[in-house]
Amino acid sequence: MEKENLNWRSFAAPDSIAAEWNNPGTPLYYVLDGTGVIRYKWFGSPGEEAINSAVEALLKAAGK
Repeated sequence: MEKENLNWRSFAAPDSIAAEWNNPGTPLYYVLDGTGVIRYKWFGSPGEEAINSAVEALLKAAGK
């Protein structure tokens, strides 16, 4: 991160969060709930419909 002057956490960095988040590779998509808990996770693009459905389900569960 220092070499590339990155100011954000990168999955490519040696001390990355990839292992912490159990990231098998990229692209990887996450949908988190309002408390920051991972509720949906896809390796590879799930498509717009799947992501929209996941977000809608979480919004409905939250009463919004």
